[in-house]
Amino acid sequence: MRAVNLQTLETLIRPAVEGQDYELVELHWGRGPGSGILRITIDRPPGQGHVSHSDCVQVSREVSALLDVNDILPGKYSLEVSSPGIDRPLKRSADFQRFIGQRAKVRMRPDVQKSNLGPLPEGAAPRRSVSGTILSVADEVVTLEADGIGPVTLHLAEMEKANLIYSF
Repeated sequence: MRAVNLQTLETLIRPAVEGQDYELVELHWGRGPGSGILRITIDRPPGQGHVSHSDCVQVSREVSALLDVNDILPGKYSLEVSSPGIDRPLKRSADFQRFIGQRAKVRMRPDVQKSNLGPLPEGAAPRRSVSGTILSVADEVVTLEADGIGPVTLHLAEMEKANLIYSF
């Protein structure tokens, strides 16, 4: 069975998604019972509202046809297209830039070298997770006003996972 190269998949799919005026937020390939599952998360550009069911159907049809023509996925697969939901993943500098002033939760990789995660109490284990308000973004560095810590600087390359925090 052929391996799936996510970079190749993204290079193929991103123009099709963005050509329909959506953002490609996330792309995930996994194995299900007897087949693969390709999950695509899309969003609308800022100020254009939320992703609807019909938006997902439209993108699904376009991407499905593209995948069929290019025969890039091995064997049988399911295609799932969805909105990012209320805990939207933050992957790129542009994602953080778009949501300046909103709250986010970030989990850092264990091998953090460049990021400043703030002072630790004596004897405390290194901090890997921070939550707070996104203050600014410069190049690949996000500044967050971390809860109970103050400003921290986080390098995108050292992030394991980042999501918006929905406020009720």
